[in-house]
Order: sequence, then C-alpha cells, then structure tokens
Amino acid sequence: MDAPAPHPQALRYAERDHAHSVIQKILVVVDPTAREQPGIEKATRIAASCRSSLELYICDVEQDIPESWAGEPRSAEYRELMRQRHLAELQLLAEPLLARGLDVSTVCEWHAPLEEGIGHHVIRTRPDLVVKETHWHAAMPRVTLTRTDWNLIRQIPAPLLLVRRTPWPEHPRIAAGVDPCHPADRPAVLDEAIVDQGRSIADALAGDLDLFHVLQTPPHLPGDHVSAQHTAAVHSHARSAVQQLAHRAACGVRFREGGTAAGIVQLVQECGPSVLVMGAVARPRWVHSAASGTAAQILERINCDLLIVKPPGFISPLLVTDD
Repeated sequence: MDAPAPHPQALRYAERDHAHSVIQKILVVVDPTAREQPGIEKATRIAASCRSSLELYICDVEQDIPESWAGEPRSAEYRELMRQRHLAELQLLAEPLLARGLDVSTVCEWHAPLEEGIGHHVIRTRPDLVVKETHWHAAMPRVTLTRTDWNLIRQIPAPLLLVRRTPWPEHPRIAAGVDPCHPADRPAVLDEAIVDQGRSIADALAGDLDLFHVLQTPPHLPGDHVSAQHTAAVHSHARSAVQQLAHRAACGVRFREGGTAAGIVQLVQECGPSVLVMGAVARPRWVHSAASGTAAQILERINCDLLIVKPPGFISPLLVTDD
C-alpha cells in the first residue's frame, strides 16, 4: 500500500532546501483596534528589499453582536457588514504601499478563537513569514504575550515575527540563538533553518548577524562534581559546532556560560539586537498546551522583536486526523 501523501503545508516548509529562507510572501496580522501598525511598517521594509508580496489580514472575533442583529441569519449579515468595514480599513492601509509599487492584497474573515483563525489561514495560504505585533500588558507589565501569541508560537509552521513598536535602526543587529549540541532534543536542520532565516532577515534589512550560544555545564546528577577538564572538553566541542554554523552564515559568534535562558537574556541585554531569532521544536499535538522551551522562558525578559522558526517538516497541531 502506498504511503499517504503529506499535507501541502508540510511540503511547503520541508522541501525548500537552500531556498527555504527566501521570503516571497509575507502575511501581516492586523489588529483593527490598534492606532499604530508596526507590523505593517516592518513587514513593508522586508518586502521592499525582498520583492515580497504582502497580505494584510484581519481575523474578526467580535462576539458581542448587537441585539438588533442577534440570531441567524441576521448575525451572519452583521458579520458580513463588519467584514466589509474591515476590508475598507485594510484598503486604506494598503494604498500607500500600492503607491510604492508593492504587491499588496487584503483579507478579512471571522473566526474564533483568534489564534485558531490565524493558524488556519496560515496553513491554507502558506506564507514565508508571518508578522504580528506583540506588546506589554498595562495591567501586567511583566507579561509580554497574549494567549494568542503563545499559541501561534507553537501552532503555525511558518516563521513568526513578533514585533514591538520600537522602530528598527537603519542597520539593525540580528541575533540567532543556536544550540547544535543536543541532536536528541532538536534536529540539526532546526539550527540550520534558524541561521538561514537570520541571514535572510539581516540581508533584507542591511543589518549584521551574530550567533548566540550559551555554554552549559555538562549534564550530571545533583551533587556530583564535574571536573574542569570535562567541562572544557564539552565547551570546546560546542564552540566548534557553533563556529561551523557561523562560518556557513559568514557571521560572528557570542558565547556565554550558564543557564540557557538566563544566558540568552544577558546576551540580548549586552548586544542590543533588534531581532532575536529562536527555534521552537515540535510539541505534543494538543492545540492549547502551554508554551515551553527556551523561547517561552525568555519572552517576558527581552525587549527586542522575536522571530520564531520551526524545523523543516513541522506539522501544526491544528491539523487533525480521522482517528
């Protein structure tokens, strides 16, 4: 019996080889309630350099339908009215971009919850990059992301750029956090994808790329002594592996010793990159499971934009089977 054909979204992100970091299509998730749209501004800068097409996308999750519009089919009519209003808003945002000669399209649809709607749209349209604003919550100033952002990090196969309102400088610094020393935890192709995506963004923004790596203490049982000689050997192996990645990307490397999350945060604070590129490995196929991994641990502790890259062939937990 022939093996079942893989879903197109798996092929899209698995069979790109050296071209996998080419940015041809950018999806910008637009918040219709926001006065500023840093996602559009930053996506436009990448698109202008890469000659990418732009799709401005609103996912309407309005739940409070006025009483006069309640009930079917009038609720459907209300949603269509709101969709047309959002499309008009998107067209106003698109006009200056079209005037610059960019290829821009607009889409608005209704779907709740928000992260599921965005995820479904990403899987169906298969963009090369998704750009969305993220921000600090006024009521909880140390909480960076909404539940939507957490779920998008673990659900969508496309690279996800979460941006803040701080503008990029003319020549921004891009940092890529790599860890090629634990192949059982993360595939080697993930680090290659991180470096390639970092190089692609750095080139598009006329910026510089550095690799970040935290040198950890060798694994050991609590209370056991780890000799300096063993630690030095492990660190030497790690430095060599990271240097190979840096040679491939023609970039510099920054090392730090200690815990991974704390070390990455220190490197970000010291080097001040505009964008930090991190990887997220496949997670259990449970749509609303909590975010985990190094990227999740540092989200509340960094101020720069964050670009999350999945390993080639990543299958979204939003996809279902019949069993």
